[in-house]
Amino acid sequence: MNTTSHQITIASHFNQTSRDASAELSDLITKSKVLELAPHLAPVAWLASAPVNRALTATFDRDLGDPILWGWRTHRDLQEAASATLAGTGSPEYVTLAKHEISSIHHPEVEVTVDQQAPVTIRFDLTLLFTLEALRLTVQSGLLVGLSPGSCSVEVTLGAHGFDFKRSATYALQELVTLHSGLRLLPASAYAELPV
Repeated sequence: MNTTSHQITIASHFNQTSRDASAELSDLITKSKVLELAPHLAPVAWLASAPVNRALTATFDRDLGDPILWGWRTHRDLQEAASATLAGTGSPEYVTLAKHEISSIHHPEVEVTVDQQAPVTIRFDLTLLFTLEALRLTVQSGLLVGLSPGSCSVEVTLGAHGFDFKRSATYALQELVTLHSGLRLLPASAYAELPV
């Protein structure tokens, strides 16, 4: 992708909404007994807690703005505007999006091996839900190059075996997404055919 966001990550989102997200995550893993519910881990769950916590924390090093950009790449009106402006000879097109939601669901897995027993895989459900206010996007030369000011509510939920860790916050959209040279809205082959 030829754009970046401000690197508000899932981890920084949790840390912004919690005094000590890592300690809270560890506490919730322990209280939920998620490790004790996994086959063969019950007797040694206390040993596995810290490595599982570290592995989950590593999965949180994801840019919180990326799912928004991927969602916009699939929006029909934006793709049509990108096709219409791809040649780069005309004026930009403006696309207004009503209030909308974008969700991104992931299933991180942590494999735990204790005393050379068969590994136990613990699967978590990570759901990112973005609610974006109405906004106006600018498309030029087949790229998303601008967006109007707006706000975005973000809810991040991590769950497994009755374990639920949820945090919500509202950001200015520009905190989550920055368009530098623009975001390609069409397949790479469409841009390869353009004259240099």
